[in-house]
Amino acid sequence: MVAVTKKKKSRKSFWILLAIDLLLLIVICASVLGVLWAAQNLVKEAERNEAAKVEAMYKEAKTVNIPNALRTYTADRLTKQESIPAYSIDQIYNLDLRKPSGVTAADLKLVTSAGLVGLEDAFVDAEEKYGVNCVFLMSIASLESAKGTMMFRPNNMFGYGRSGFSSKAEGINVVAKGLSTKYLKPGASLYGGSPTVKGVNKRYAANPQWYAKVGNYMKEYYAVISKRHSEALSRMK
Repeated sequence: MVAVTKKKKSRKSFWILLAIDLLLLIVICASVLGVLWAAQNLVKEAERNEAAKVEAMYKEAKTVNIPNALRTYTADRLTKQESIPAYSIDQIYNLDLRKPSGVTAADLKLVTSAGLVGLEDAFVDAEEKYGVNCVFLMSIASLESAKGTMMFRPNNMFGYGRSGFSSKAEGINVVAKGLSTKYLKPGASLYGGSPTVKGVNKRYAANPQWYAKVGNYMKEYYAVISKRHSEALSRMK
């Protein structure tokens, strides 16, 4: 009799545990389904939002004439830019080399060649850092190194000092800084009386006609850049 009672209790416990397990399984399944449902809703909501953005952009695009907008933007950019004159040689000789050249790296790409190609940003960056006209810097390099192709010291395109540089870009920076602090600054050790090509010539080069050769490069470069600017503006009208 006792054995029968124990067997009944054992069966009862088994069914209770089974019911609990089933209940836990149902809860877990429900939780997983809930998470999946929530994730699916989030994805659908994101898709709806993205579709709404695309539709809004499409509607906006239909109201804008893209080619005309681009033309207007380019024209505004060119007209707002400081005008770049084609200087006479006398104007070049009297140009204050501490003042902004007015040209960009894109402008310099119109006139760089040979070993100067790819250095346009370096010349413009040097002007911005040290306040030395980048067309002047490039003209010295053109004269002293046959446009970056012939150098007596590694990467020294300027005949400046007695050492080379790790790169042409480094050389541009070093020379720009030297010109700014020693040659173009009134009262500096190598200041030649004026911040001009002639003034720099007095202490930079032994050849008294150095300024004329550098000046010719400057005149040529400014003339090409000025012409291209005028042509671009005329096409925008």
